[in-house]
Order: sequence, then structure tokens, then C-alpha cells
Amino acid sequence: NVMQRTRCSYFRDVSYENCNKRNPGSGCAAMDGVNRMHAVLGTSDQCIATYPGDFAQALIALDAMVEITGRSRTRNMPFAELHKAPGNTPDIETTLQPGELISAFSIPGRWPRSVYLKARDRQSYEFALSSAAVALDIQDGAVRDARVALGGVATVPWRAREAEALLKGQKFDDGLAQRVADAAFADARGRRHNSFKIALGKRVVARALQQAVTMEI
Repeated sequence: NVMQRTRCSYFRDVSYENCNKRNPGSGCAAMDGVNRMHAVLGTSDQCIATYPGDFAQALIALDAMVEITGRSRTRNMPFAELHKAPGNTPDIETTLQPGELISAFSIPGRWPRSVYLKARDRQSYEFALSSAAVALDIQDGAVRDARVALGGVATVPWRAREAEALLKGQKFDDGLAQRVADAAFADARGRRHNSFKIALGKRVVARALQQAVTMEI
């Protein structure tokens, strides 16, 4: 469900009045509350709620397009542009307009190597603490193109463009994996309870890259 809403307890429990996503202008209780599961990327002073899903990161890594149908027209756009970071309007979560719905996805078959890796508190029926979907095109031992998408750590399904740029044209080794992971979290901001997600997220990215490079195709 790519339209799945956040699992932030302050959003889901209406007894908390301070939630800018549910009640714009009321504040964000998570800022100074229990925020272990909250985002470290794509946050704003208005909201740090995490996007909870898994499927969306895979769609971003595979360069999916989304078809959106409205009352009078159908339009197509990169799936990576569907969700909106909170900014000053955390109550507006996507670029869908009133009366529009998702009618189709299309995925080009151009990624011979792809991996999705998820770290969580338990092995099943659990949302990600950190996840990474990576797709690589490797020719003659060098990365020709790459996609890196993160979950569990951001306010939206997060495309790590800086990490992708570091991979292109490079011969892969463990040192490159670590530099790419560092780049993916260069703008991360931890809070009282969730700073561990930065180190965890880097390990997940590096391991996902290593698995994608070594997989048999």
C-alpha cells in the first residue's frame, strides 16, 4: 500500500492534540516525546513522522512510473515524485489532487541487480527501523548506473541521489560501499531516541550494496 499513512503514535492517537499532520498549526508532540521510530531524513520543524511502508522503496529503486487518473485526465510521473516531504505542510502527503487516484504502475526492466534489505525489531510483522532498496547496472566491473532508496528512516520513501552519484562509474569495493552509505545519511538529523538509526541505516545500505554486487544473475 504505497499510500499507507504514518504509524506515528502521536498522529494515530487523537488524545494528543499537538500533531501538525492531523491538526495543522498545533505543533509536533514527537519532537520532545518518544521518537525512537521517527525519521532522521526529510524532516522539518513541523513534523518528523516516518513513512512506514516497504513497497514504495522498491518502486523507486526500479525507476517505476505511476499513472494517475482524475476526472478529466490521466497523467504519468516518476513514482519517486509522488510523496511530499512535510516542510511547512505535513498534512499534505502526496502530489495527488482532489479526485485523482493511482491507476497503474510501470517498471522498466533495466536493472539486472536489485536487493531489498530491512532491519527491524523482530523477524516478521514489524515495520522497518531502517531499510534499503538498491538497484545496480554493472558493466565491465564498474557501476554504470544505480538507484538507492531508503525506508524506515525518512518522512517519505527516500531516494538517496547523493549516494547514487558516488556509485556511478566506480569499481565497487567495501570502501566505496561505506562512502555511499555515509553520503546517504549526510543530511540526517537524529533526535533524543532515534539517532541510532543513522548508524544502522548506513550498515543497511552498505550491506544491501554488497549483496547486489555479489548476487548471481
